[in-house]
Amino acid sequence: AINAPGSAQMQYLKQLMLSRPYFERVPDQSLVAGAVGEKYNRLTATRGKNYAFIYTYNGRNMPVNLGKIAGTKVKASWYSPRDGKTTVLGTFANKGMREFNPPGEQKDGNDWVLILDSVS
Repeated sequence: AINAPGSAQMQYLKQLMLSRPYFERVPDQSLVAGAVGEKYNRLTATRGKNYAFIYTYNGRNMPVNLGKIAGTKVKASWYSPRDGKTTVLGTFANKGMREFNPPGEQKDGNDWVLILDSVS
């Protein structure tokens, strides 16, 4: 089990979770605009003062309520728990609702973490 693909993925997720201030992080489903979903179609959100993470197991679109972290702008990135790689999407105004669409098609195992970091 220690050599299974899932064990490497857990290491990547741990690296991500420890890359931002850990003890200020709180669950915050209000980051998700609309229904969060159920079971494998659920979006799970957490945030600190200057960052937020939203996770999807199946690559579903993410309607996000911005303005929940500090700053007037946020840098958005996709993080792949499968290989630990990050792809920067760009910088956006930290207000209103914006939909983020993960790479690939919606299917079980196409998991992604949307990272939002305050940039101003």
